[in-house]
Amino acid sequence: MNANPSLACEVAIVGLGPTGAVLANLLGQRGRSVICLERDEDIYYAPKAVHFDDEAMRIFQDAGLAEAIAASAESFEDMELLLKPGRAPVARLSVGNQDRRYGHAGAWWFHQPTLERQLREGLRRFPQVRTLLGWRVTALQSQAEGVSLQAENEAGATLRVAAQWLIGCDGGRSFVRRASGIELASADFDEAWVVVDTRTVTGRKNASLPKRHRQVCDPTQPVTYVPLAGPYYEWQFMVVDGADEKTATDPARVRRQLAPFVNPDQVEINRIAHYRFHALWARRWRAGRVLLAGDSAHQMPPFLGQGMCSGLRDAHALAWRLDLLLAGRADDQVLQDYEDERGQHVMEIIQGAMFLGRIIQTRSRLVAWLRNQFLLRPVGRVPLLNRWLMNTANRKRPITAGSFGRLRPALAGHLLPQPKVQAADGRQLLLDELLGPGFALLTLRGGSALDARALAELAQRLPLRVLPVGDPSEPGSIGDRSGTLQRLFRQHRLDFILVRPDRYIHDAGRSEDFVSLVASLGTRFMPDPHIPGKEFCSDYVEAA
Repeated sequence: MNANPSLACEVAIVGLGPTGAVLANLLGQRGRSVICLERDEDIYYAPKAVHFDDEAMRIFQDAGLAEAIAASAESFEDMELLLKPGRAPVARLSVGNQDRRYGHAGAWWFHQPTLERQLREGLRRFPQVRTLLGWRVTALQSQAEGVSLQAENEAGATLRVAAQWLIGCDGGRSFVRRASGIELASADFDEAWVVVDTRTVTGRKNASLPKRHRQVCDPTQPVTYVPLAGPYYEWQFMVVDGADEKTATDPARVRRQLAPFVNPDQVEINRIAHYRFHALWARRWRAGRVLLAGDSAHQMPPFLGQGMCSGLRDAHALAWRLDLLLAGRADDQVLQDYEDERGQHVMEIIQGAMFLGRIIQTRSRLVAWLRNQFLLRPVGRVPLLNRWLMNTANRKRPITAGSFGRLRPALAGHLLPQPKVQAADGRQLLLDELLGPGFALLTLRGGSALDARALAELAQRLPLRVLPVGDPSEPGSIGDRSGTLQRLFRQHRLDFILVRPDRYIHDAGRSEDFVSLVASLGTRFMPDPHIPGKEFCSDYVEAA
């Protein structure tokens, strides 16, 4: 392609994997000018990530892409634990929230190349979002008012880009991170695995292969089996004999490892990859006008299936903050909140993944015997224990760092449930379709009125939509058919819930708490003089 020698935008994104592409879609929806630079001209042919959860699907929903992605992905409910290949499972465990509390199935298999094509196709909706493929960033400079970077393509042509903000989504070997002088910290976790991606020779599902995800907890050879969406299947083998990469990825050796699980003649091997599963995180997520997201900021063992999901959360948390900053409606402190929130949340997930990994991949026969006798077998035999373990493992952990409100610590930082609701025109929708792209203030129909001055100030400070919650028969309300939202209000004795654009609850409380909530926002959010706060407030009071 012929590119101009110099381009300008509000946000430059380096790296167009899932994190970068989702961030570009979210910013595109908000009307922001974006330039995406990706060093590879084509999407990588084999999957790296294989699973995402209901929160990730909710983020795709916010980007307007959930329907297309759901059509090519496959939801699933549980996994099986085996002690040896070929034996019956000792336990079956639920994966993800199966009650659709966040609006979608709790766990999904997907084919990453297909997903990336869908995300890039989504960018075509936004004329102000430009994608430059085959351009490698070679230099960057962060200044007080913006960032300038230089890129080069295979033909040797160079390009300069000036942006107000630069987001490094360029993976574990991130150039942006290294060029910004940001170091990685590491936990004591470093294990070699071989990942084998296959496709059935028929191009269809293989009925003879297990339908469920399986973990073989064999100390002599830990194995993970993943039935991906469509005709794709993946096996992961821990390197247990100290073999080097060349030996461990030898095709003949890999076929011998596959033999206990599948007739090698029934599948085509698309990729054999040697990975070292690490636990790494950036010591800082920001250097001036440069921020990190996704694998450039954190890498984790795959045992919780949260690597890509964490990157998508980064994108969701960053998009609305950048939008408000660019509009002059937020203070720089919101980016420190981004680092604090996401950094702590990622560390909790990394620690959980390491813990689970050590249980799954232990090489000690004694530890494996104790694990089998006192954990895996009881979980398979005692439904109550199984339920407790799964509820604990699948619970969405709240975000406790950052600038969440403190009126209701039991709610602040939690992801808001997303039931199906009835709009004023009778349509049945998922809740987020009514919340809008900004903040949302949920109130309880018939509850105590909120202070008019404080509400007017809040409406001037935040892009805000006020939505009363009630029964479907009550005009002007969100029709809460399932009662999910009304139960939340009544259980915690609430008059309002303030929800952020990324659907986390900022805070909640009684009507007498509302003035202090608005005051607690401090200087993070700037009033917009174009918002008619008084008229807005009058409309609200009449509707309530």
